[in-house]
Amino acid sequence: MLVVAPPQTLAPWRRAGRGRALADLASLPVVVAPTDPCEAVDLGFRTRWTGSSVLVAPREPGGPHGMVARKDFLTTMTGRYGFGRSLWGRRPVADVARWDVPWVEVTASLPEAAERLAQGDGYSDMVVLDGDRVPVGILDPTTLLEALAAELAHEASHDHLTGVPSRAWFVDGLRDLCDRARGGDGAVVLAFVDLDRLKEVNDSLGHSTGDALLHSVARRLAATADPGDVVGRLGGDEFALARLLPPQTPERPWRTGALELGEALRAAIAAPDAALPDAAHSRASVGLAVGAGALVDSDRLLRDADLAMYGAKKAGGDRVRLAGADREPAGAAWTGLEVHYQPIAGTTDRAVHEVEALLRTRDRAGALGGPAEPLGRAARSGRALDLDLWVLDRACRDLVAWRRDLGGRAPHVVNVNLSPAALDEPALAHRVLAVVDGAGAPRGGIRLELSEAATEDQIVRAQPALRTLRAAGVPIALDDLGGALAGLRQVTRLPVDVVKIDRSVVAHMLDDPVDALLVELVQRMAAERGMTVVAEGVETAEQAEALRAAGVPLMQGYLVARAMPADALPGYLAGAPA
Repeated sequence: MLVVAPPQTLAPWRRAGRGRALADLASLPVVVAPTDPCEAVDLGFRTRWTGSSVLVAPREPGGPHGMVARKDFLTTMTGRYGFGRSLWGRRPVADVARWDVPWVEVTASLPEAAERLAQGDGYSDMVVLDGDRVPVGILDPTTLLEALAAELAHEASHDHLTGVPSRAWFVDGLRDLCDRARGGDGAVVLAFVDLDRLKEVNDSLGHSTGDALLHSVARRLAATADPGDVVGRLGGDEFALARLLPPQTPERPWRTGALELGEALRAAIAAPDAALPDAAHSRASVGLAVGAGALVDSDRLLRDADLAMYGAKKAGGDRVRLAGADREPAGAAWTGLEVHYQPIAGTTDRAVHEVEALLRTRDRAGALGGPAEPLGRAARSGRALDLDLWVLDRACRDLVAWRRDLGGRAPHVVNVNLSPAALDEPALAHRVLAVVDGAGAPRGGIRLELSEAATEDQIVRAQPALRTLRAAGVPIALDDLGGALAGLRQVTRLPVDVVKIDRSVVAHMLDDPVDALLVELVQRMAAERGMTVVAEGVETAEQAEALRAAGVPLMQGYLVARAMPADALPGYLAGAPA
């Protein structure tokens, strides 16, 4: 007669909390009598039972259970020549059972169970026994080892005391949020939380109470988090929470969402916890940092939030402080700015091959303005590269969209200007590549333009970064060549692919022999070095023809088109020469 273990057998050992018990992994056993014929067991395996093994009841009272493994049993019943069922069908299942069955107690940990498994002769199913050595489940080795691997991975990525993710896991999650922010219009807010009284609790009540406080804080932070938030313990008495904020509006800027989060965390930690002694409670200092768009960077957020937290602690603790509260968060300062694109066409075919990204301002009345004011403000505040990267990010995303929607008619290259002050940034190459790659743009489809206005020292300092960018596939152009004769020397010294003749030279080349000769000289120097020349400020057909005759292949100016918004370019290209 076949016997199935009652379904409540494993219930007392199932684990409700963190981690998994053997009872969570084992399957309820099917137990057959040792005298049951093999044909009955064969029918059960093929029609009713889904487990990998069945148990065989002891042959005598107090004896061990046997085990029949599905795979081996069905192989036996098939037989080498297909006659196994004829040979074994009426024989008792005890004759094919294994009686030296590996076992493990239901209360064993996963590592202990894995060690028992390794001590056996092969990776076969194990019997799970209760305290009275009664079988309560069957554990297959694949399930055990997968659960053990998951448990070890969890332990490696989570703080063993509080159960929240470790610093390394948190930083990985923060980077993921930053990547998502670069791909959209949202922002990342990072809250850096430091307990004000942990040392005092440890010194007065003991470290076990301090540990209980840390566990309580972790639980309350997790309860405050929204789905998609990243929570972690950074070490000691420091925790952090990162959140992706939706696009800001005039009614609800990002700083409002950030401060609301910081206050919610401060209040949650300050609230009493009945599980702690009254003297074990602590308040917290919360530092906040916000980053958005192409400018969001996990390392910078951590640094800024950490500094803001120390500011809150120095001010007395139990308070929230936002990094850079006296200025806009990265990415938000550029409200009211737009990127327009001016086509660059061939002097021979007049087809549009490239565009240049140009910064524009728009006032509340809707009027467009030039870039001088925001560029000056960014340079004075030390954020020249931030603004350049904001433009670069939009240019990259527009290029990706044009290639998707326009196919072969899309511009091959988008030229983006780098401010002279941006050349002083030591992380120039890294940050540029992060923006280009984060937007999914081809590196060869973005060309960085260096202004001839950059000083000699800036050029020297930037050369390693420029060579790194060029080696990574990002081409470099020297802009405004000819505006100052000293710029001619840079053609031979800089790792550039393109030189752009300044509009002041083009404007007088028809009536000034010196400017005409300068155009020919630049074109000859560029051709000898495998560079391409673009003439700027072309306004008349006569200028275009003179440039063509001089061998200059590309031109830019009002003769081709004025700068236009990204969504206007497809319509312009539809009517331009192909």
